[in-house]
Amino acid sequence: MILVLVILAVLAVGLCAAALVLRTGVPGVADPVTSESFEPLDRGGVRPDTLIELRFDQAVRGYRMSQVDSVLDQLAEELRDRDHEIASLRAELADVPVDFTGRGAEGEPARGDV
Repeated sequence: MILVLVILAVLAVGLCAAALVLRTGVPGVADPVTSESFEPLDRGGVRPDTLIELRFDQAVRGYRMSQVDSVLDQLAEELRDRDHEIASLRAELADVPVDFTGRGAEGEPARGDV
């Protein structure tokens, strides 16, 4: 019976010491860091080289879904912006008259044609 009480006392002291260390930290030991190596994409234009070098952290069943979802959301937003810009540029070009004859507005030869 005394042996059981001694073991319980040692466990209680150990648990108290562990709780104290976890709350206050250990002097000389750096704060814990994450094991995630994922670096999110920069806002703005995404270059092909950036996507080629992109690596996601692996989880138990594949990749971390939050990382993949954030990259896909950003890519969708940038593709939407590019599509909008392409559509507006095409609309501007549609309004510009094209003269395939090489002549000016009144049938005169263009500069350099003599």
